[in-house]
Amino acid sequence: MKTTQLIEKLAAKLPKNLRGPLLGHVMALRELIEGELEAARKSPHKEAKLAVTKKIVTTCTAACTTVGVEPIPLADFPILTTLQLLMVACIMRVSGREITRKAITEFLGALGMNIGAGLVFREGARAAIKMLPGFGNAISGAIAGGATYTLGRAATAYFIEGAPLTEVRRFFRKSAPKPPPAPPEK
Repeated sequence: MKTTQLIEKLAAKLPKNLRGPLLGHVMALRELIEGELEAARKSPHKEAKLAVTKKIVTTCTAACTTVGVEPIPLADFPILTTLQLLMVACIMRVSGREITRKAITEFLGALGMNIGAGLVFREGARAAIKMLPGFGNAISGAIAGGATYTLGRAATAYFIEGAPLTEVRRFFRKSAPKPPPAPPEK
């Protein structure tokens, strides 16, 4: 199955009002990957690599924010996770590192993200927020986008800028969005 077909299949599971914006973000990322990403990977200039990773991070952040607004709790979890892993893999590619599942898992683990528990708790909190009438979906989208942006900046700092992992971990833990506290019970 071609990438475009897979993307369209995933997008078909979303409500109609989200399909267009999501497909636009993902297709922009695809075009970026096919052109600028390879040029930046081959470039010896850090500025070229940083410019492309900034585009990758902003495109993935926009896509994850769009998906995060989805009103059905937990329906967006697989799409968000896939987009975030794709973002880290793209940043690794720009840096010239080999992209392997092990390398991505080690990076996320070093940030303190237990893939299973961390994602489940974060997504569970976002799902609970979506239950709030009115602004719950907007808050959920903002959390999804903020988490994606923070993860992208951490990956850029580590893979492109050469920041030590301890410094990247500190930045990630300080900057990652936290869901708002639950409303008090009556």
